Amino acid sequence: MSDREPAPWSRAALTSASRRLLSRGSRLKPAVWRVETEAGPVALLDCAGLPAPGRALARWLLRRERRALERLAGLPEFPQVLAVPDRDAVVLSWLDGRPLDRETFAADPHDLAGQLRRLVDQMHAHRVFHLDLRQRRNLLVDGAGRLRCLDFGASWAPGPIGAALFGPILRRVDRSAVRKYLARYAPEELSEEEARAVLRGLVWRRLWIFSPYRERGEGEGARRRLGRG
Repeated sequence: MSDREPAPWSRAALTSASRRLLSRGSRLKPAVWRVETEAGPVALLDCAGLPAPGRALARWLLRRERRALERLAGLPEFPQVLAVPDRDAVVLSWLDGRPLDRETFAADPHDLAGQLRRLVDQMHAHRVFHLDLRQRRNLLVDGAGRLRCLDFGASWAPGPIGAALFGPILRRVDRSAVRKYLARYAPEELSEEEARAVLRGLVWRRLWIFSPYRERGEGEGARRRLGRG
C-alpha cells in the first residue's frame, strides 16, 4: 500500500468512500452513516462532528455501546464491531431488514415470537440489556424472516456484580417490550400471565403524567387473549 492509500478502516478511507447520512445524531448521540466499501455496506457511528462541550460524554457513550456489542461478537442477530478508526468512531456490520410490524408478524407469528424471545434471552445471557426495544426501528426482519436487533446506544452491559444487583429490573424492561409486541401483533402467543402483565403495565403507564402514553393496540390484544375483548 502506498503512502497515499489510506488503511481500509481509517477515517480518511471511510470519509472518502461513497456514503449516506442516516441520522444526524444530537448533542450526545453520534451521527450514523451507511458507507459503501469493497466488502459491502457498513455502518459508521461518528461523533467527531458534535459540539465540543458534549463530545467527551458522547465518546464515553459510544465506548459503552461498543463494549455491549463486543460481548455479542459472533452472534449474527446483532451488529458486529468491525473497527475502531479513532476515539470518535466505530464501524459496525450492516444489517438489512424491515421494521418489525403487524404485516411482518402475520407471515409466521409463532416463529417470530420465538425468535423475539430467544434474541432477548441471548442478550441477557451475555449480560447485555438493550433497554430500547420499544422503538420499532431497532428490530428488523430480513428477507429470510430472521430477526435482527440494532441501536445499542441506550444499552447497558454491567459486570457480574452490577448484573446481579440490577439484572432483574433490566431484564424486566426488555421483556416488557417483548410482551407489548406480542400483544399488538400476535396476542395468541402470549401466556395468560404475560397478558395480565401487559394490562398491569398499562395501568401504571397511564399514571405517569410526565410523559403521556398512547396505546397502540397492546391492551386490546391482551384483553382478547384473556377472553375479555
